[in-house]
Parts: sequence; C-alpha cells; structure tokens
Amino acid sequence: MWFEASRRSVLCIGTGWCDLDGVPGPRVGFGSFPHDLLLLVAGSGFVLRERERSPAFAKTKFGAAKIWSLRTRGRSWVRFQYRFCGPPPSLSFRICASPSTGSNKLRMELISEEFIKPVSPTPNHLKSYEYSILDQFAPSNYIPILLYYPPPPPSLHKDNQKPNNTMINSSRLKNLKKSLSEILAHYYFLAGRLRNDTASVDCNDEGVPFLEAFVQNQRLEDILNDPCIENELRKSLLPLDMESFSSTLLLFVQVTFLECGGMVVGISATHKVLDTSSFITFLTDWASLARQDDPNFVLSPLNPIAKLLPPSNALPPSPSTKAALSREACVTNIYVFNPSRIALLKTKATSDNIPKPSRVDVVTSIMWKCLTAHSKRRSTLAHMINMRKRVDPPMHAHYIGNFVGLVEASKDETEKDIANMVALIRKGLVKFDNDHGKRLKGDEAVGTILEHIRDKLSLNSRKDYVDFYHFSSWCGYSFYDVDFGWGKPIMFNTIEGKFKNMIMLIDTKDRGVEARVTLSEQDMKMFEKNTELLTYATLKASFPIKE
Repeated sequence: MWFEASRRSVLCIGTGWCDLDGVPGPRVGFGSFPHDLLLLVAGSGFVLRERERSPAFAKTKFGAAKIWSLRTRGRSWVRFQYRFCGPPPSLSFRICASPSTGSNKLRMELISEEFIKPVSPTPNHLKSYEYSILDQFAPSNYIPILLYYPPPPPSLHKDNQKPNNTMINSSRLKNLKKSLSEILAHYYFLAGRLRNDTASVDCNDEGVPFLEAFVQNQRLEDILNDPCIENELRKSLLPLDMESFSSTLLLFVQVTFLECGGMVVGISATHKVLDTSSFITFLTDWASLARQDDPNFVLSPLNPIAKLLPPSNALPPSPSTKAALSREACVTNIYVFNPSRIALLKTKATSDNIPKPSRVDVVTSIMWKCLTAHSKRRSTLAHMINMRKRVDPPMHAHYIGNFVGLVEASKDETEKDIANMVALIRKGLVKFDNDHGKRLKGDEAVGTILEHIRDKLSLNSRKDYVDFYHFSSWCGYSFYDVDFGWGKPIMFNTIEGKFKNMIMLIDTKDRGVEARVTLSEQDMKMFEKNTELLTYATLKASFPIKE
C-alpha cells in the first residue's frame, strides 16, 4: 500500500487516515495497517523503519520525524509525526505497509525511485501537445494495468544449477529503464506535465516516475491461485491508485519483484490523453523496443487525434470522476465465461439477422438479461466502443488520444430473449455508425462529436426512471502479448473504480471472457443467485470496492 502527500494535498488509499496538507509544522497522521512500516520523506533524507511497535526516529537538517504503531480494539494503527524547521525542497511521504493474509505476512519494500527522461530532448516545435475535443471531455482518472511475468526459467548449465534470479532481474530492470527512455522520445508528451489550462501538455521532458519494489514471503503462483491475495496486493503493485495521482503527471511505472523471482510490471497512464487503444499501442511499442528482436523494426509515426478533432470552446463541462463514484456500498464480482460456455451462448443467440454473434455480444446480452431479471422498469445499456474502426476510412492504432464512443440500446422489462438482445445491441451500433461514425470527417467532425457528447450527457438524466448499465470491453486488446524480452505475461489485471452498475469485460488467456460486475451490495445479493448466469459463468472472486 502506497501513500503520497504533496505540499498541497494528501493523496492516499486506506481507512482511518487524517488529512495532511504538508504545511511545515507539527502534523500527525493515522492509518489502520499491520506493522512493519517504512516512512520516506523525499527531499529530507528521512528513511524510517518501524517493527513491532518500536518507535523509529530520525533527524536531519530539515527537522525531525518519528514513526510508530500501536494495537487497540483488535486493530493495528500506524502513526507518524514530523516537524520541519522550514519547507524541504520537495515534501512527499511514502509509507510501505505489509498486508497480512493468514499466517503468511506480506512485506512490500520500496527499493528505489527515479525519474526516467527521454533519451533525446523534445524539439522546440513539439513542446506543446494539444488536447483533442475528446481529450478535453475525457475523465481525469488514470488507467491502471498490471502485467504478471513468471520467474526466470531453470538454467541450462550442465550442472543444472538454479538461475540467479537477482542477476537476471537486475538485467531486465536495466533494459526496462533503457527502453522506456527510448520510447519516451517517441511518445514525448508522456514525459511532460499537464498544464492548468486543461487544453494541453507541457512537453518539458521532466520524466516518468519509475519505482522498484520487492515483496517478501510471496510467490507468483500463490497470487494467481488466490484471487483474495491478488486483490489485496493490486494497489500495492502500482505506484499510486487511479484516484490518487498528482494532477500533472501523465505516466507512472512500478516494477515489483517477488521472492520466487517473478515480477509484476504496473503502469498507470492518464486518461486525459490516452484511451485503452492508445495505451496498448504505447505498451506494444515499448515492448518491441525492449525486445530488440527485429533489426528492421521502426516505430510508426504518431497521429494525434487533435489533428482531426481540435479542442473546442463550445464543449460542455466534463463530468467529475469523483462525482460518478457511488456513495453506496458496492461489491465487485468476477465471473469467468470459458470458451465452451461462450460457444453455447453463441448457439442460443444466433438468429437470421445476426448469424454470427461475437463473444462480446453474447456475454453482454446474458449479463444484461440477468441484471434485469427482477426489474419492472425499462433498461438502458451503454457500451463504450473504439471509434477508430467505425470511421471511413478506418484509422490505424497510432492515431493517439481518446477516440471512444457510446453505443446505446434499450429494452422493456418483458424482453428476455438473448438473441433479441444481441439484435438490439447491433441495432444501436448501426444507429451510432449512421448518426456519428460516417460523419467523423472534414469540417463536420467536430460538430458531430459535440452532438454525441450531448447525447452521452442526456443519458444521465434518464437514470432515475430506467435501469442503466454501463459496459466497457477490453476484449481483443493484446495485453497478453506485451513481451519485453522474457516472454509474455501469464496474467494481466486492472483496478476497478467504485462505479455502480459498471460491467467490464476483459480477455482470459484461453480466449474466454472475464466479466467484472460492480453493483450495490443489495443488488449483488439478487444478481449472484441467478441460476441462468451460473449455468454459463463461474464466480471467480467477490470483494467490496473501497473508496
């Protein structure tokens, strides 16, 4: 679990944490975490370790700091206090706490932190990166990705000695940093900082935070086999969670090594200039540079979406990400549809109008049916789509920026047939193509997007009298192909926000579909008992969503 405090605000995850504004002077903070803690105060030279409730104390030219913990009412608490003689050059806190699962105590340790800068300076004519109109409207949250890689393979030496994981992983880390520096010269805006004008990026080459961490007492197979452990660790495997980023940084990277030699590459990228398609394009290009397995590989030129859709002063205000977070207690259930069950669903969903439904079609439809099984109201489904494939001519993946649209479909409470639901979704897609997709060209493009944005905003006004569900599919994006030179990941993951009635679809490694459903606790109790759902899907995990 990682915590940040800047001179202006504290960005943190967890419970029982008091506000720290970083103003010099006495401050005390509390948090409910197990023991074995590490406090780092950047710019002050403080590195404090506390074990078994024994206070740690440090003093530098900037002042003094103290950290300790206690146990009361069956819970562990960490407390730290600092006093500065004056403001240090930079003021930020990192606390590393060890989540506890059973008898195995997980210990996360921050090994190093640095900023990776582009290998070459950004030319003067590229010092400002302009938003597109869709970037302007994009949410201010971050897209988090976790890629899990297995330990180095056994040595091929004749004496069959075990591989030196430390040496091998050190080499991998060095290559990641080198290739990140190289790719940032191409994706130059990611090494910059968001400007306060909400319309552009200052491409100042200040770099990307790159953290190295280590988890003790944990093997990769334990994480993969126990979703509860994996869920507990997820936010620790990213530099910060998606709701806690500084408002100006665009990209964060954390590489975490496990005791078994496995590693997790965690990347968070701002949604302000990247959608999921652009994010996977960046990761694919970065991995290609890191592998160095094709002497003829050349990075494709980037085409900012802003060239097609420049920013507009007529844009309605972008909805607040925090305002969209549910205030109700929510639960996320993860359901897995394996390929054989999807094949059965396709047979059931086939019709004369839709002879070949896709796996996203059928999983979306069965989920929609089960979500509305007990409802007496109309229901509206909104599905995010990548518009690059919907325009004429289609765009390639290196059109960088936000370029997603919203397909809408509605049904009344009596509609229970999956084939009909697939047809309704496809009808919504055709309507989107006719109303928006075919018009996204030339002088008509910006007006078309403004019209579509107003349509999206009008959906919110209907939520009081219809059941509204928001679907987002990452199926088909090649996260399982991100190979930095030591093989493809054996798993990838993300972190869900607390968005009620949100369903996210992602690939499984065997071409199945994993559906992540976030509902209120009350709605989930009804949904998870649906027998038809359990005929086609297996419940993999269930956990509460915290703020």
